[in-house]
Amino acid sequence: MKRAYRIIRYHVITGFIFLMPVLISLAVIGKFWDKILVLGQKVSKLLRVDTLLGGTGDAIIAVILLLLLCVVSGFLVKLTVFKKMSDWLDEKLAGFIPGYNDLRKETEIKIGAGPKEDVFETCLVHTQEHWKPAYLIDIADTGDATVFFPAAPTFKTGQVAIVPSDCFRKLKIDSKTLNGYLTKLGKGISTT
Repeated sequence: MKRAYRIIRYHVITGFIFLMPVLISLAVIGKFWDKILVLGQKVSKLLRVDTLLGGTGDAIIAVILLLLLCVVSGFLVKLTVFKKMSDWLDEKLAGFIPGYNDLRKETEIKIGAGPKEDVFETCLVHTQEHWKPAYLIDIADTGDATVFFPAAPTFKTGQVAIVPSDCFRKLKIDSKTLNGYLTKLGKGISTT
């Protein structure tokens, strides 16, 4: 009974954490869409598109206005003043909307606007009684290597170590591929 309760509780919590940023985003977009639709209706009447297409014309004009607003905002955000304002707004939204930063980063990566992820060579480092996967950062003239042991799930945090040349061996995969294996709890690394 306790096990079933824990499973249901876990799924309720993870579902809530997933749904809250989505629902909040949809609510904000819905409010914004209402305002754009009203503006689209006014522009539609001004251009006399409403007589030709009716209510559909209002929505078409609203979509065009939304796209134009996005283009203009994209150019404005490049200016220092608006960049600072955008960063301030992101900071405020991150404090108000749970998971906002993660959602923003994922969106930037998907559209190709985010920062490029560094790609490193990888290696296995012999530590005490086992081999540990790491990024191979640098190899000195002596053969010693600077390595970075990434910590899941972000892979941006971890430990840096300098290891002797006989304590590491290079892998044939890059850091992106290694991160993929690590997100699957290491499944597949031993075959590379």
